[in-house]
Amino acid sequence: MDSRNAAQQMIDGKGSSKTQRRSSLSSMKSPMRVFRSLSIGSQMSHGSNASDPDIAGHGTERRKSTLRKTRPPTDRQDLGRRPSKASSEDYIEVLSNSTRPTTPSGGCSRGTSISGDGTTVVKFGPLKEESSVLRTRREHLVLTTTGLFKFKNRQVAIEQFPQVSFTANTSDGLTRVESIASVRDVGVGAEVHIPLDRVITVYKDEGTKPSFGLEVWWKDHSNTGYYANIELNFALPEDRDDWLKQIQHAVRQRTKASWVDDYHMSMDQELELDLARILEAKYPHQSAHLDIYPVVPRRPYGPLRSNSNESKKGFRDNSCFYLAFSKNICFLAQFTRSPTGHKVNPSVVQYGLVTLSKVNAHANDERFDLIFRLPLDRPKKLELSSQYHRSIVSRLFKSDTYLKPAWPLWTRRETFLIEGESQQMPLPSGEDYGGFKRTLEAFLEGYHSAPVEWKVNWRDVKYPPEFQLLPPAKSTTYSPHQLLAVFRALRFNDFFKSLSFRGVDFSTLSNLSDNAFRMEPTAWLSRTGKHLTRDEFEIVEKSSVLFQEVVAMLLGSESIRHVDFSDVLSKATPPTLATSSSPGNAGCEIVPPIILLIRSLQSRCKSIILSGNSMDQIDVSEICQTLQSQPKTLRGLGFSRCQLDEMAMVTLWEGIHEQRQSLEFLDLSGNFGGLAASRVAQTLREATNLRKLDLSYCLKGTLDGPLLKPWTSSPYKDPWRLEEINLSGWKINFDTISGLLRYLELEESDCLHQLMLNNCGISGEVATAILCRVGKYRDMHLHLNSNPLEAGSVDWIELIHGDETPRKLSLDMIEFKHVANFDKLLKALAKNTTLEYLSLIGTGPPGRASPQTSDLLSTFLEENHTLQYLDFSGYSGKLEDAHLGWGLSGALGGLKHNETLRQLRVRNHDMGSAEDITELCRVIALNKGLAMLDMQNNNFDHHQLAKLVHALDLNQQIMSFPISETDRTSALEKERQVFIKTLKKPYKGSLGKSDTARLEGILDWLRQHWSSETQKAEAILQRNQENPLNHELEFDKECLDAWDDIRLPTWLTRKSSGRDKTRARDTMISRSSTFIDSNEGMLSRSSTFSEPRDATLSRSGTFGEIPSTSAFPGVLGSRAFGPSEPTLGTYTIEEEDLSSVAGPSPSSFGGSTDEDRAVADRGSRSQRDDLWMKPHAK
Repeated sequence: MDSRNAAQQMIDGKGSSKTQRRSSLSSMKSPMRVFRSLSIGSQMSHGSNASDPDIAGHGTERRKSTLRKTRPPTDRQDLGRRPSKASSEDYIEVLSNSTRPTTPSGGCSRGTSISGDGTTVVKFGPLKEESSVLRTRREHLVLTTTGLFKFKNRQVAIEQFPQVSFTANTSDGLTRVESIASVRDVGVGAEVHIPLDRVITVYKDEGTKPSFGLEVWWKDHSNTGYYANIELNFALPEDRDDWLKQIQHAVRQRTKASWVDDYHMSMDQELELDLARILEAKYPHQSAHLDIYPVVPRRPYGPLRSNSNESKKGFRDNSCFYLAFSKNICFLAQFTRSPTGHKVNPSVVQYGLVTLSKVNAHANDERFDLIFRLPLDRPKKLELSSQYHRSIVSRLFKSDTYLKPAWPLWTRRETFLIEGESQQMPLPSGEDYGGFKRTLEAFLEGYHSAPVEWKVNWRDVKYPPEFQLLPPAKSTTYSPHQLLAVFRALRFNDFFKSLSFRGVDFSTLSNLSDNAFRMEPTAWLSRTGKHLTRDEFEIVEKSSVLFQEVVAMLLGSESIRHVDFSDVLSKATPPTLATSSSPGNAGCEIVPPIILLIRSLQSRCKSIILSGNSMDQIDVSEICQTLQSQPKTLRGLGFSRCQLDEMAMVTLWEGIHEQRQSLEFLDLSGNFGGLAASRVAQTLREATNLRKLDLSYCLKGTLDGPLLKPWTSSPYKDPWRLEEINLSGWKINFDTISGLLRYLELEESDCLHQLMLNNCGISGEVATAILCRVGKYRDMHLHLNSNPLEAGSVDWIELIHGDETPRKLSLDMIEFKHVANFDKLLKALAKNTTLEYLSLIGTGPPGRASPQTSDLLSTFLEENHTLQYLDFSGYSGKLEDAHLGWGLSGALGGLKHNETLRQLRVRNHDMGSAEDITELCRVIALNKGLAMLDMQNNNFDHHQLAKLVHALDLNQQIMSFPISETDRTSALEKERQVFIKTLKKPYKGSLGKSDTARLEGILDWLRQHWSSETQKAEAILQRNQENPLNHELEFDKECLDAWDDIRLPTWLTRKSSGRDKTRARDTMISRSSTFIDSNEGMLSRSSTFSEPRDATLSRSGTFGEIPSTSAFPGVLGSRAFGPSEPTLGTYTIEEEDLSSVAGPSPSSFGGSTDEDRAVADRGSRSQRDDLWMKPHAK
């Protein structure tokens, strides 16, 4: 029978016989075989997979029965169930196929061990003391591989398990019990004995008592399958969590073992069978496909009986509960034991599966909530717990998919809110990145090309994951075939949401045409029906190779939201006369395909960075016309360093003005031309969605009023959420400063992490006002470089002394006119406890540093225990005026006992002029905190270099010590000057042959010696990088970015900070803003998603290493999605529609953050929904 016909007959209730109604649907292939992951936060082991025996399965194998009863054969075979063997290749069926119980039997002998007849102690420890009138009791727990035992005191526990006296209170003591004659004697002295194969659930106590407890529920064998429970209270939450983890793991292991051996039929299975018969009799049309799971209600789920002594906590006494699923109904049944011990028909509550409104679950927590709601009625909430929670959620998800096949998948994303606790990100099977890896390797091999350098970024990107092509390591450029291999491997790949080609030279592909011999057409149609018009297709067909590849990549990969083409054609040659007529060769070759895609509305990429690529007036005019014709379309624009003159800047700004209400990122810095501040102010005052603004060195003129007003007085408008502001190079006016100060006072400014006001004419009084508004411990980097901070007031130094500073501060090129003020700054920095990042490049005293200044610098380095990054370099253009030179090597002696400073940079201070660098070498050898030290461009000679390398060899932690080529050149020149001075004859501009030969011999030896010492240093750094102790070090991401050493190890991790949480809240789960499209009358919703909490591409989970399959079978598929903000503990999932003009097509991986505009003249094009799962707040 065809699977679709069989499914249709099952829906219609048709069948030839009762046997056919019970026929398994497991043989059917589900129309939707791939279930996308709803939770990616938890990496589950094989015990968490669909094939895990501890998850109730849907197997069909019969189990042998050693205890026979007078019951029809069909009933007996229904009782035996084995765990599901489903895998990522063979998903669990849409519905189960019989009335047999889902849960394994609890009838295993208590004495049966996992291996042999012995019992292994897994964990032993005390409970919280319970004080009474007569004495204080300190009960003890013993967890073995077969049971959980509670003893009244430690002595009784030791008598029963002698080995615990040697492994007291440890989870690692796995000693075999040899003194017990029979395993059946185990636990005879225990107050409570809980067989692990009868445990229903273990979860954290949700009571109001001031203790840290666990609730354990199991099937009481002496009570004919009814539930028993116990509360275990611990003194510390860590103890409770550890016991919870150990008990759950032991239960899973015991359940696996129970499936291997034959087991006895028990009374609890009879209860499940009775429930199946009752439901079959009461609901004959529903009972053909029953799945039954034991559960424990955590709260009353219905009104309590009025004429009983039932309490909120006692409603579960002498009862057992089962959750049953049929084709359309969910049943919650409660069996209650009568006083006479006779069976009582269960009380059954039913809920329609289509009324399921919310499922709140956690991958590593057995508790879960189900909320059902009928239309025009109040919701009804079931707060349950069960060790089969994954199978229950999977069953609900499959039922929702089966019963509502026409509903888009995003509706289920809103219903099923699955949380996870792990910070790691599971990848698709094989870590293939949606097939990219294997495709790239095939293209490279087929094109006879060498491998390329690339990586995947999960952190600190707005739309993760991001594919980044890195510059080649062994050459300056990639070959055309290498670039084409990358472009075509990315084509139609929907795994990545961002693409970055920053700094990769595309000039080898520039102005190349492949149309003469090309036989295949260019890509014009996406997998879901997005396509180019005939005219657009003709343009692409006649364009250059680079033009065609950009269009194919961004049209075919519908998950792409952001692309970075910075500095890809900065070295490209201008087009020749023969090729200038081609529409893809005029101006910057990247611009025309981008313009075509924006105008076509067929690309979902809404953020484009073109910085560093030279553009002409034609490019700018086309961009302006496109932005004006498609208002409120783009979210990110980057045109930094594009060599735009003033006319081009004005033209470009006219187009940007039409995108003001949708823009979140704008960068126009570093261009030749400037923009009038008054013109810019008119646009920025309406750009309420701006997050990052960089107008450094492109503003000019005066302004009446503030440049921007980053606040709103209307309660109906969303507040500003600025993250980065850069107004450097503009003499900022008073009104703008006042506006920034007002914004810093608002709560919304907590997400502001970069405030750059370099060379803005800021006086000391203004700096004092800014620091007062910033306050203590704000996760912000404040840049006040090249400002006359000594003018007016130096009260800002007192604020530094009083810890009124952010975490990061840059005070580069501050020209002090008074030594006393510089010394005062050093004293303040020595006492400061809030700064973690400090840059003082080119900042120093007005004259040569006095001994007092050197002592203050040494005191600062010795007493400050908060700084982790310090850049005290001299300005390269002021080497002669650095004035710290020879005295700095001695001042660094204060670092000998500093264990908090991780990164130190002291360039351009001519420390080589000090003949004695013993103190500096002693610091390098003895310091226990530094991991990165940069002393380049200090004119060290070869003797000093050898001493530094020897000191470095004594340090086991420094992993970065770059050696400058400039120092090598300086050492060679210094040796040459020394040689000339030793000549007997006066030097007249040239040397004789013999002197030249002698000099060349000396210089060759020096080069070899320098190279030898450099190799020694590299070997030492490699040794330290491989030291496992150094792998525990964490660094701030901005500190790592500021450290320009290409030899840094890739495993360096960034510590989490308040910035991560704020970005996750304000960027990843962006507020939705609705804009009205005046041209088309459509609503376009904005929604942004940003970096995950953790970018560790690890597949090791809580219980071991597993393939990246779902913890919830059938719900969490094999694809991974980016997590959202860690404080919420949820994950945001974006979804593409499945519809297509060409029929059904695979759903693209990745999400949508904005709805496509409906265009009247493109009625033939397929429309798609923009679907996303709303974040779930705790």
